[in-house]
Amino acid sequence: MKWCGRASFRPSSSILPENACMVETLPAERMVLKQLPCPLIQCDAWEGALAAFEPALAREIGGPLPTQVGEIAGRDGLRVVRAGPRRFWVFPAERASAIASGIPPELGCRLDLSEGRIRIEVTSPDLRDLVSKCLAIDWERTLGVATFSSLHRIPVMFTRSSERDGAFVVPRSFARSISEWLEGCQ
Repeated sequence: MKWCGRASFRPSSSILPENACMVETLPAERMVLKQLPCPLIQCDAWEGALAAFEPALAREIGGPLPTQVGEIAGRDGLRVVRAGPRRFWVFPAERASAIASGIPPELGCRLDLSEGRIRIEVTSPDLRDLVSKCLAIDWERTLGVATFSSLHRIPVMFTRSSERDGAFVVPRSFARSISEWLEGCQ
C-alpha cells in the first residue's frame, strides 16, 4: 500500500501513518504575501490654511482630493488617501520626488516617506479571518477605503480591493515581523 498523504492522527494516537483511515487534504489555495516598495509622499496643511492648501494640492496632483478621512481618490496610477483632517498620503505608481513640490510653504509641507514604508499585499481566500486576527475594524466598511489602525502597537494602513485581496502599509522596520506574523495566522 502506497502512502498518499499525511494521515489524520494525533502524535499520541494508536493509528500509525501507514494505516491511516483518513487523509488530510491541504487547501488548494493558500495565502500569498508580497512585500513591495511603497512610494509615499505625506502632505500636511498648516492649521488655518486647509482652505487654501486643498486647491493647491489638487492642482499639484491634477485631480480632486478625498473629502473624508480614509477615503481614496485616484487617477493615472496615483492614489491619494486622506490620512487625517489636514493630512494626505499620496501614493504615486513609482517614486517621484516632484509630486506636491509646488505647494507654497506658508500653506503646508510635504515629506517623502517612501524609504520608511513597505506595502504588504495579501491574497487569501480567508482574508476576512486573517484581518480579524490582527485588526479591530469593521470589515463591511473596508472595501475601497483606507483603514488606519495598529497591529501590536505598530501603526498600519489597511486597504482591500476585494474579498480576497488587501494590502497593509507598514513601517519598513516592522515589515518582516508583520509578514511573518501574517503567515503564522493562516
